Amino acid sequence: MIDTIKDFIRNARPMYLVIGAALFIMLFTFSSVLGYIYVLSRQLPSVEQLKDFQYDRPTIIYDRNGDPISELGTERRYPISINEMPEYMWQSVIAVEDARFFDHGGVDMMGIMRAFVSNVKAGRVVEGGSTLTQQLVKIIYLTPEKKLKRKIKEAILAYRLDNFLDKEQILEMYLNQVYFGRGAYGVEAAAANYFGKKASELTLAEAAMIAGIPKAPGIYAPHINMDKAVSRRNHVLYRLFETGYITEDAYKDAADDKVKIIDKIKPKNSYAGYFTDMVVRFIRDEFKDEEPENRGYKVYTTLDLDLQKNAETAVKNNILRLSKELGYAGVITVFEENRGEGAEERRARLDEILKEERQYILSMGFQRALVTKVEKNQAEILLADRSKGILRLNDNKWAKPRGGSYSRLTDFATIIKKNSVIYVSVLNKDNGYYEIEADPDLESALISMEPDTGAILAVTGGFEYSKSMFNRAVQAKRQVGSLFKPIVYSAALENGYDVMTETYDAPVVKAMDEEGEYWKPENYSGRFYGLTTLKEALTQSRNVVTIKIAEKIGIGTILSYAKKFGMTEHLARDLSISIGSGSAPLIEMVSAFSVFPNLGYRVQPYYVTKIEDGRGNLLKEYKPSGKTDVIKPETAQIMIELMENVVEQGTGKRARILHRPTGGKTGTTNDFKDAWFVGYLPNVVSGVWVGFDDFKVIGHSMAGASAALPAWVDYMNTSLRKFPYAVFPVSENVMYYKVDSGTHKITDSYATDFTFEPYDVTE
Repeated sequence: MIDTIKDFIRNARPMYLVIGAALFIMLFTFSSVLGYIYVLSRQLPSVEQLKDFQYDRPTIIYDRNGDPISELGTERRYPISINEMPEYMWQSVIAVEDARFFDHGGVDMMGIMRAFVSNVKAGRVVEGGSTLTQQLVKIIYLTPEKKLKRKIKEAILAYRLDNFLDKEQILEMYLNQVYFGRGAYGVEAAAANYFGKKASELTLAEAAMIAGIPKAPGIYAPHINMDKAVSRRNHVLYRLFETGYITEDAYKDAADDKVKIIDKIKPKNSYAGYFTDMVVRFIRDEFKDEEPENRGYKVYTTLDLDLQKNAETAVKNNILRLSKELGYAGVITVFEENRGEGAEERRARLDEILKEERQYILSMGFQRALVTKVEKNQAEILLADRSKGILRLNDNKWAKPRGGSYSRLTDFATIIKKNSVIYVSVLNKDNGYYEIEADPDLESALISMEPDTGAILAVTGGFEYSKSMFNRAVQAKRQVGSLFKPIVYSAALENGYDVMTETYDAPVVKAMDEEGEYWKPENYSGRFYGLTTLKEALTQSRNVVTIKIAEKIGIGTILSYAKKFGMTEHLARDLSISIGSGSAPLIEMVSAFSVFPNLGYRVQPYYVTKIEDGRGNLLKEYKPSGKTDVIKPETAQIMIELMENVVEQGTGKRARILHRPTGGKTGTTNDFKDAWFVGYLPNVVSGVWVGFDDFKVIGHSMAGASAALPAWVDYMNTSLRKFPYAVFPVSENVMYYKVDSGTHKITDSYATDFTFEPYDVTE
């Protein structure tokens, strides 16, 4: 018996050793896993920060009427509470994504086992085991990588979150955070993007379609594949019925609902790109925030979106017109033949070249074409769709070579050749006739503002924002030319001159330096006019008279007035500044001209009125700056009349079409590199600049009157309804006297040839 027991023990020892070793390994593994989980848990962020979670949401910029101008940020998201959406919205998500959401503790072990069995049976992944809580922490905290370590982190965080927030809070966060395709994050953005409505307005069928998207936005988003989106929606509806959220009748009715999505999302920045940049820079400076685009700020501005559209249209139309007056800017490229290249390869390469994806080019009706044959009076082209077209000389006379001696195109061979790639627009689709076009290289800027408040109403800094983001309205410092003259004449009126003071318009030579260099200024016409009144000199923009006036009152006085008018750039201490050799951005010149309708004072331009956070709390409010006196009211009134005369009889005649009290001044540099017009009504002052970025000559005789003024008139003419009829203010110390037209002296009542002129009678 004893021997038997000994034999049993001796034989059983290896088995116990195996069992013991197995138990040890299991215990060690379990301890290691627990230790690993513990270490991972210590590395994870605290879920307590989600108590007051701040969503990334777009900063929205509004115009003065509360209409949205631009929506910034990388994610289109409009967070709402769960109470602001229909019940069947969140029920749809729960039914299809996590039916046991209200029963599990953040991690659903039953769901994991069910998914495991389903996937094993299918031999592939057909079902996921992640809860909504796990999906939420993955979106907020983790990467989408499919690794065990990430899944463990996800489970730990989900468990913690479920114990920290209630289910409604978790569900609300998920519904505001998850991606629904087409750039939409959260159900409110999805409702807007797909159906053009708020989440609270969604039908059951629409809500179910949205709920089905997050599983695979690239497959189930309705704008990508409506059939698959409907199939997925019907699955969601069935799950709603299956889980008891809706009745069978409701399920069937919703499944039969033929939902329609909106064609396209409204562009986030279709207008006011330059202005949007100005606002973003302002917020960065104001709050020391380098990424304000995703902070959800609500920024209210002085801009008027209707006026902004008018401004952009006026600038574009003017540049397109001027570009054709200047002649053809040149081909896009030349399609080079590659030796040894097969027909298929050549076709693919050509197709790539003929593609045009820049929206602003397409919006102008331009498309690319390959020139296949060139003759003197005709050229043949090939379009991207493989159709053919014809360019006729008579339809393209404007396209003369730039800088040439020809006033019109006489031979196609002077501008294009075979294999040139060009822009064209349709003239007659049926006959296949096209007109040659060019992407303009000339640039322009426009600013419009309220003179009495400084509120910017419209601003465009170039022909097209997507082509060049450089804001020429505020960043470009260009030579102002004759636009500076009203500053000189304002100074003259306050330093001994009146409107009838005469100056002799005759050749003058000024020494420029000690090395014998001389300056011999001329008038724009190249002629001299003898005795000229101050009024006539400004009306006709006479250079020589202006220089002599500046010399008499002193260059120091001129510089002092320039500073008071708001010019911040350094101006050389020589007489050339009197006719505009100095430089300034357009915004400064528009602000300077606001002094006149303001009857002598200036306010700083501004464009932001208030900023709120995403919840509507006021962060900061902005008011117009205080008034700075620049010139006497009497001087301002006289200058208004002088510049009204510029419009009535001088270089600004084109503005008479407005039939409103209007004053203004053209500006042209001697070498035709810059063209300006700044003009004002009693309640608005606007300015236009035209030129090349590389300071090329615009063109012979391209003065402010012909290059800049047309855009100003176009903008103002389309915008007049925004500005009620008004008259300029007056000063009680300005009196009108009868002036003899021959002697330019105040005369008695018996004179027959006379005018009434304004005089400052301040004692």
